[in-house]
Amino acid sequence: MIRRALAVGLAIASWSCQGELNGPGQPVVLDRAYFRCRVQPVLTKSCATQSCHGDGRRYFHVFARNRLRAQGEEKDRDAMLTDIERNANFESARGMIDARDPGSSWLLLKPLEMSGGGYFHRGAEIFGGGNVFATKDDADYQVLQSWALGATDDPSCIEPGSDK
Repeated sequence: MIRRALAVGLAIASWSCQGELNGPGQPVVLDRAYFRCRVQPVLTKSCATQSCHGDGRRYFHVFARNRLRAQGEEKDRDAMLTDIERNANFESARGMIDARDPGSSWLLLKPLEMSGGGYFHRGAEIFGGGNVFATKDDADYQVLQSWALGATDDPSCIEPGSDK
């Protein structure tokens, strides 16, 4: 009986920590295909530089071709991302999504200009006084926002720049 209660408790705790609630009580799954084919390219372009989130010491970090890699030698730096790296990027980004209020997620508000409703971000200094996204109208911002709110893509979509 105790074993069963413990198993149920662990299952509930695991589910509630996964960042997959969208609004009051409505479950949403963060789509891996949408991430791979739409979000990953935005993160690579806007966040994966060594001075930003291409540094493995940061809580939120992004693996990318010719940048931070999970393994391999220098000669392999420009190889396609491995499944391990793709999964790590997905999990890292998912960790920046607020399970109770996806619209208020760090993944959305940290790179958004403060005048547009975002948070202070050291990236603003790196981007010459402006943040990654000036407003919520930025097309790349909208890609991140759509994913956080549950957008999906065809599972057979092909990640730009990949060999798959």
